[in-house]
Amino acid sequence: MDDTPPETRTPAPRPHANVAALTRRLTETLEPPPVHCGPDDATVHDIVIAEPTDPLDDVTGTLVLAIGTREPEEAAAMVTAAAHAGATALALRIDDDASNGDGLPEAVRTAAQTTGIAVLGLPPALRWDRVEAELRAVLAAPAGEFTPGRNGDLYSLAQTVATLTHGVVSLEDGAHRVLAYAGPGEEADELRRATILGRSCPEPYLALLRHLGVHQRVRASDEVVTVDERPDMGARRRVVIGINAGRRPLGTIWVQEGARPLAERTPQLLRGAARIAALQLVDHYFQGDAGARLATREDLSHGLLTGRFDSAALAAHLGIDPAAGADVVAVDLRDTAAATDAVRADARRAEAAGIVSVHVAAHRENALVAQACGQIYAILPTPTGAYEDEGPLVRWAEDLVATLRRLTGTPVQAVLAGRAERLADVPAVKLRGHRALQLLARTPESTVGTHTRLAPALLVRDTLELLDRSPELRFPAVAALVTRDREQGTELARSLLRYLDAFGDVAAVAKRLNVHPNTLRYRVRRAVALTGLDLEDPEHRLAATLQLRLDLAATDTPDTAFPGA
Repeated sequence: MDDTPPETRTPAPRPHANVAALTRRLTETLEPPPVHCGPDDATVHDIVIAEPTDPLDDVTGTLVLAIGTREPEEAAAMVTAAAHAGATALALRIDDDASNGDGLPEAVRTAAQTTGIAVLGLPPALRWDRVEAELRAVLAAPAGEFTPGRNGDLYSLAQTVATLTHGVVSLEDGAHRVLAYAGPGEEADELRRATILGRSCPEPYLALLRHLGVHQRVRASDEVVTVDERPDMGARRRVVIGINAGRRPLGTIWVQEGARPLAERTPQLLRGAARIAALQLVDHYFQGDAGARLATREDLSHGLLTGRFDSAALAAHLGIDPAAGADVVAVDLRDTAAATDAVRADARRAEAAGIVSVHVAAHRENALVAQACGQIYAILPTPTGAYEDEGPLVRWAEDLVATLRRLTGTPVQAVLAGRAERLADVPAVKLRGHRALQLLARTPESTVGTHTRLAPALLVRDTLELLDRSPELRFPAVAALVTRDREQGTELARSLLRYLDAFGDVAAVAKRLNVHPNTLRYRVRRAVALTGLDLEDPEHRLAATLQLRLDLAATDTPDTAFPGA
């Protein structure tokens, strides 16, 4: 209870940001970027959506999203009306044909200069829900400053759910007020549009939900409830799940069916999204900063992954049994853009991490997701003594990779790095996953690898690295054969390595090298004669294979992550 006298209490600061910060955010995240005129230092406290026919009674300190403006004169009139109602700024879509050459139509620019309001001009193809999500993310940041790359806000979560379910999504608090929404605006039904414009669900539909007992059901469990289509209310079919913290209901997630049916896994995905949303809403209600706890959770998850902090203390803070183990799954987007466009790659990885978060939360409670080394890692706590059957986790990872490949357009791969028996062992398992992903890159057609399957290749790789650091450990005769090949342009060493890898299968190796089998036999005999190698001796074969792999690594990397398979 706060015993401070009301007259001496410091009011909580209102969310705010200046026009420059909002414009910068849109420029960083949207393509093409907006154009603008007017004061950059004007302060915005809220976002309001309005159409030309809507009355603007009191929008002091807001940025008005002017939807539905068709002609420059209509847009200019809305600029003037918004300014007279106290708005700080107004955003509208612009048509290149109607602009005066530098972005905004002349009538709009004149109205902005006359009234002193800031105006943002957006490309016509940009969705309003995406614009509002980005702007509200800036307002939600502490001190009005937004840090690019944080994907933990409710709007990002809503966008992830919309992408995965193929639906139109909204997140509401316990009073049925809309907190965030996403999905194709053109697929929204009449009820959805009324809810977004009014920032809350219309009372007639709420009455229907009370009659059907929908909210009682979603507050009592993690049941996903279907509400059938109601044409008389302008409502298409939708599903809903409760966002609950224990027995305390915090809100709901709604997914309206759009132009195509909802994804088959929508119920599982919603359960994962509800677990993530609960963490954010707890902070929203009890700390006043919806991003604070999630940012801390991400940082602590990264600390657990890299071993920077005490694992027992971290586990207690994150709500995980310190005695539990954890399965670690490593994901690499294989994004070629990373080499030339780091900002784009970071944005795509952040979006993918949000998708992984929803999938992993649906699969296992208290799961964590962190980014490191340009990759994404999922940490799935496991009760002590749990059965180590990899099958369900492999199937989950395969489904995740298929989703990520479809949504990112990159050849995503994942590795089950194994189980850390204690949370303190997570960093070692993470390193194993990182190295296993490097090996899996040799076979881009593979989607999911496991440490169990990759262990032999990892052992060979580690052994070669040890040998590389110990130049005194060599098979001199075989090393001389490689040098001779380079000097004379022959293929004896390479042919010998292929022969040893294939257990002496002359036909298969000759076909791979595109030579006659007799040619291959000659090369092997010649290599044996020059090196004194005894092919009947297993130690000779092993030593020769290691030396050849060491010397030919740069020019003759095996075609598969599983040599000899």
